[in-house]
Amino acid sequence: MTVLPLDKYRLFHSRDVDETRERVGRLFCPHSMNTVGRNPRLNTKVNCRRLENVAIAVVAYGADVRVEPGELGSFYVVLAPVIGRGMVQCGREQINSAPDTAGVVGTDDPLRMRLSDDCAQFVIRIERPALEARLAELIDGSVSEPVRFRLGMDITRGYGRSWYRELAYGVSELDQPDTMLSHPAAVEQFERNLITGLLLAQPHNYTAMIEGRDRPVPSRSLRAALDLIHSHPEAPHTPGSLAHQAGVSVRALQKAFREQLGSSPSEYLRGVRLQRVRDELSAAQVEVTTVGEIASKYGLMHHGRFAAAHRERFGESPNATLHRRSGRLLECEGANRA
Repeated sequence: MTVLPLDKYRLFHSRDVDETRERVGRLFCPHSMNTVGRNPRLNTKVNCRRLENVAIAVVAYGADVRVEPGELGSFYVVLAPVIGRGMVQCGREQINSAPDTAGVVGTDDPLRMRLSDDCAQFVIRIERPALEARLAELIDGSVSEPVRFRLGMDITRGYGRSWYRELAYGVSELDQPDTMLSHPAAVEQFERNLITGLLLAQPHNYTAMIEGRDRPVPSRSLRAALDLIHSHPEAPHTPGSLAHQAGVSVRALQKAFREQLGSSPSEYLRGVRLQRVRDELSAAQVEVTTVGEIASKYGLMHHGRFAAAHRERFGESPNATLHRRSGRLLECEGANRA
């Protein structure tokens, strides 16, 4: 291939192994790279367009090479040959990459590649914080462990084809002399589409959560959420904060509350707070506190709705609960005097 995609963004052209290793290492990470076979003639061409959280590179070594980056750590990468072939190994998985099969590599398994002399491939670098932030939005919860993608992605059908078309469209736009992708807002949307599409197209350890097929919440996780509510009902809990501290997704926690307790986390929290307010009203003195002060302590700021909920649950108004204790005290004092 004479002209590679993104040729207007030529980063370097080199026939030197050490220079190639050093400059590719700066773009991605330090790595081992060596030519394979007799009398190899390295002819490296690298084009690259950095956006914000995504870098799109085209790498062609012009010789059979063995490349071993090891663990990527701070970014994810997609390897998609434009021409030629390669062998990609990540952890215990191994695939043969080609123009119909891309490799999707996570952050915490060592990566090794063997590339043919005619191989030119897209190398898409996606920063880990950006991908995990988008994943957290999709699952409406926290990302507690690294995303582990299945290595091989078929880019000729289904979601994989859609994702690759999005990439190809963006590359074709970047190759134009004037493009909307020079505008920060368009770049942000393009990156978001690539990241979202990858999370939807390629199976990984959070796919079930994205699709609503959450794994059952362990009893200890539900118990952790309940303990938080009962030990500190006055705290500004939300379904998101409870799920984060319990180590599960919001959707999974909500499902567990519905199936095991018959309510949502918010409904359960309101019930606990109502009971605590009633307990304090029953023990309080009219001269010392008010209904509003106790209700506000537990985050029940709309006193009209609180009073209605209290009456519905306990059969009397909060004010009646507060004054009943004072009435009992007066009766006791009268009995003692008698």
